[in-house]
Amino acid sequence: MPSTLKLVILYYARNNAYTVCDHNLTPKEAEKQIAEYRAKLLLALSVDQRKRHATPDPQVCKACRRDVGRASGLTPKPKFQRRNDA
Repeated sequence: MPSTLKLVILYYARNNAYTVCDHNLTPKEAEKQIAEYRAKLLLALSVDQRKRHATPDPQVCKACRRDVGRASGLTPKPKFQRRNDA
């Protein structure tokens, strides 16, 4: 059975880059996060995960980066950028 898990990214079209916000979310949780980011006028997208990601921190999760490259639908493929939480 295919995974129904989602990850959420913020996409920066100007420099074709993205940051990973969260992963291992249900579709409902992902939509809620996307709505919150879009209310702040940020371009948030959900991406299908192939399976549950084992890494607790989505910022260092290599599986997230693979899934974004595979399933984001963005062309050309965006580059990963660490989120600045400061």
